[in-house]
Amino acid sequence: MITVKVNNQSHSFAKELSLSELLNHLNIVQKGIAVAVNNAIVTQTAWDDFMLKDGALVLIVKATQGG
Repeated sequence: MITVKVNNQSHSFAKELSLSELLNHLNIVQKGIAVAVNNAIVTQTAWDDFMLKDGALVLIVKATQGG
């Protein structure tokens, strides 16, 4: 079992999962967002292969319009 923190909320999973799997599990639309894991930006092209480890800190930021 692994636990990851997403925007300061803990989530537990039976096994390691990819960043894409996490976003799907949390029903987060994968457009218009930026994701950092342990304070490092992960490019969208790497989300399928980026495996989250126990204790990972994930920050998801949604783009907004304005000025």
